[in-house]
Amino acid sequence: MHVYYRRAVQLADAMKLCRDDLRTYAAAVALLAVHSAISYSDAVLIGLSKTRPRGENHRAAISALKQACTRAKIDPGGIVHFEKLVRVKTDISYGDQRVSDEKAEALSISAERFQTWAERILQKQKGR
Repeated sequence: MHVYYRRAVQLADAMKLCRDDLRTYAAAVALLAVHSAISYSDAVLIGLSKTRPRGENHRAAISALKQACTRAKIDPGGIVHFEKLVRVKTDISYGDQRVSDEKAEALSISAERFQTWAERILQKQKGR
């Protein structure tokens, strides 16, 4: 879990740094938003269920997160932000369209909201 958590924090911090110059780094902000959320998802899944989905099917991670939250009696509300980021992953990572400043900003907000949700869960796991 610690590797994924450290990676998630680093990616989220880099996203925030790049957002300070959004006009120059909009695509980087969007990519970092998506990938920080994926790493947070992995950290939460490992923390709750000691496992995470393998491979590139991040939709499976959404389902696994929902199931883990149900088992642990945790409000799954933050997962909606992760779902938004996963939906755009392919377009952001491999698409041939420019990422607008507005889209990058919206994705970074979703990533921050997911990060806040994930951090609450991870902090509770530490306190056990």
